[in-house]
Amino acid sequence: MNYTKELSKKDVKFEITLSKEEWQTEIDHAYEHVKGRFKVEGFRNGKAPRKVIEKQYGEGVFYDEALNHCFYEYYDEVLSKEQDVEVIGNPQVNIKKIDSDGLVLEVTQALKPEVKLGAYKALELEKPEVKVSAKEVNDELKKIQEKSARMVKVDREVKNGDTAVIDFSGSVNGKKFDGGTAKDYELVIGSGSFIPGFEEQIVGMKAGETKDITVKFPDEYPAEELKGKDSVFEIVLHEVREKVLPTLDDEFAKNVSEFDTLDEYKKDLKKQLLKDKEQHASYKLEENMIEAITNNAEVDVPEVMVDEQVEEFIHDFEHRLSHQGLRLADYLNYTGQTVEELKKSRYDDAKKTCKTRLVLGEIIKQEKLTVDDADLEQGIALHASYMGQPVEDFKKNIDEHELSHIANEVLINKLMKFLKKENNIK
Repeated sequence: MNYTKELSKKDVKFEITLSKEEWQTEIDHAYEHVKGRFKVEGFRNGKAPRKVIEKQYGEGVFYDEALNHCFYEYYDEVLSKEQDVEVIGNPQVNIKKIDSDGLVLEVTQALKPEVKLGAYKALELEKPEVKVSAKEVNDELKKIQEKSARMVKVDREVKNGDTAVIDFSGSVNGKKFDGGTAKDYELVIGSGSFIPGFEEQIVGMKAGETKDITVKFPDEYPAEELKGKDSVFEIVLHEVREKVLPTLDDEFAKNVSEFDTLDEYKKDLKKQLLKDKEQHASYKLEENMIEAITNNAEVDVPEVMVDEQVEEFIHDFEHRLSHQGLRLADYLNYTGQTVEELKKSRYDDAKKTCKTRLVLGEIIKQEKLTVDDADLEQGIALHASYMGQPVEDFKKNIDEHELSHIANEVLINKLMKFLKKENNIK
C-alpha cells in the first residue's frame, strides 16, 4: 500500500493505492466471506469457484465487500503513520480507480481545529445548598400513596377524579370518523386526556345511562379533517370507579417499604430525596463549570462536525420516538415541521456540543490525563454492578465498542474530578 498526502487549512486529502496483489487478496477474502450468497447452476451453494461467480455475475461482484472490509484497515494504517494529523468527523471517500489491477482511493477528512483554551482553573463556582423540607417529604409520601390507591366500583353519579368505564362513538355531520369509537374505555374524569368539553359532560351520569354529548374539535387538532368541527359522541356509561387512598400509618409503611413505622419510612424518604438533590446539584455544578470553561475558549468548529452532531441528535430522537410507538414522519406531520426545519432547530445545540467536546479534549491533552488498566478495571466493575452481573461474566460479553465507551466514561470522570479540584467551589 502506498499513499500521498495533501494538507489544507481545514482538511487533509490522502490518495491510497493498493497494488494488484494486495487488491486481489482482499477480493479473495470477500469471495470466501460471501460466496454462499450466489447460486450457480451445477454447484452446491457456496462451492462455486470465484472465477465462475465473476463470469456469471460480473468481474466486480466482490468489489463492494472487499472495499468495505479493507478500507478502515488501510486508512487506520495511514493515520497511524501520520500521527501529527488529527482528523475529526467521518472520512469522505472517492474511488478514483477500481479494477482487477488494483484500487486507488481519494480520502478527504476534516482536520481538528486549533483550540485556544481560556481560563479553566481557579474559577469561582457555586454549588447550590441542598435541603429537604417537611413539605417535600409529605409530597413524596402522597405520590406513593396515590400509586398505592385502589379503584372501587361505586353506585353514584360520576364526579371529577372518578374513572368512568364507557363506550363512545363519535360522528361529524352524522358520519363516523377513524379513531372516534371505543368499547370499555377507562377514562379518568378531569385528566384532560380528551378534547375540551368531553369529560365535563360525563360528570353527573350514572352506570347504565346513555347520553349524546356535543363537542368541538380544536382548530389546532392534528387530524386535518376534524379541525374546528362540531361532533356528537354517543356515550354509554358502564361503571363508575372511585379512587380510595390508603391511610398513611404504620401499616402503610410496612406494605410499601422495609420499615415498621411511618416515622422511620419518612426519615428514609428524606434521606433518599437529599441524595437525589445532592446528585442533581453535583450535575448542575459540572454543567455550569463546563459551560464557563467552554465560553472562555476559542475554537472555529468545522461545519462537517456540526452536521454530523445534528444527524446524531435526530437519530437519537427518532430512537426515543420509536419507544413511544411513533415514527419520525408521524411526529413531523403532527408538528407541521420538515426534516430540514427539525435539523435547523438543533443546529445551535449541536455546535455548542461540538465546541464543548473539542475544549474538553484539549484540556485532557494539555493535562496528560489518561486511563490506565486499573482505571479501566474499576469502570468495568462499576458497569457490571449496574447490570447485576459478576465482573468476569460481564467481561465475557463486552465488545470493543462498549469497552471504548467505558474507557471514555472513565476519562471524563477523571477530568471532572481534576476540574473540581482545580477550581474554587463554594
